[in-house]
Amino acid sequence: MKKLIFAGKCHGVGISHVVRDCDFTESTGFFRNEYQMYYILEGERLFYIGRKGYKMTKGTVAFVDKKQIPITNVIGDQFHNRILIELEEDWLIKAGEILEMDFPKAFEEFHGVLQISSVLQKEMEEKINKIEKISGGELQGKDAAEVKLIILDMIQMIIRGEWKRQEEYGLPEGKMFRYIKAREITNYLIEHCCEVYGLRDVADIFYMDKSYLSRIFKEATNFTVNEFINCQRIGKAREMLLKENLTIEEISRRLGYESLPYFDRVFKKYTGFTPLQYRKTRKNMDKNEKLKGKER
Repeated sequence: MKKLIFAGKCHGVGISHVVRDCDFTESTGFFRNEYQMYYILEGERLFYIGRKGYKMTKGTVAFVDKKQIPITNVIGDQFHNRILIELEEDWLIKAGEILEMDFPKAFEEFHGVLQISSVLQKEMEEKINKIEKISGGELQGKDAAEVKLIILDMIQMIIRGEWKRQEEYGLPEGKMFRYIKAREITNYLIEHCCEVYGLRDVADIFYMDKSYLSRIFKEATNFTVNEFINCQRIGKAREMLLKENLTIEEISRRLGYESLPYFDRVFKKYTGFTPLQYRKTRKNMDKNEKLKGKER
């Protein structure tokens, strides 16, 4: 059984509060392949990194570096009551520039599970309660600004506070085998996402039953194979749109999409923009930032 207590989002940020009493890996979230922070209020979850597992219990925080998501996942195991905070990379970088802090680097450094002190737990839960009282659904205006400030404060509070890393937890042999196999597949897809067209291709490459591969991949990564391929491709597309002098049609073709309209739909699904809108918006943002820098 799953119970959604609260969910809200605004530009760059999503937050959800969920209670579950079963092993259920499908996530409740707003973004794909962005920075994440989990906090456990009650119960237990398993956090998987490479060949190692870590138990999340009350008062533990998991920082998820988006660059390591393919080999990392929080696995539902028993009853748990958790908060998930999702942060889009572009917004997180801009917020860091204002506060003179490299947030992506902090997520890279603290990637994993931390047990925070009882004092920090109390402060963390006070901030969570404050967020949930502000608003639900689409956060706007002052509400959105206040939620963002609270979340940034949470991150800095934990990093600078009292905590210790969780000890390694021995995963059952069966689960470990499945996660190791899923990791092999994700590593392959990261390198070859533009050459692979879906689940059937991956099953043929790894000589695995299609249904079994689909199940263990979803369990270990929280993505379907096709979602994961698209996440990797769209990540490359975002870089190519800003750094390379290529037409959108050329980018689509290089990424392995057979039609430009399909590429447009997939890109908009994962970013909220069409490729053309994304290129124009980001270039205008960069131009404005440069102008502000000169004015200073």
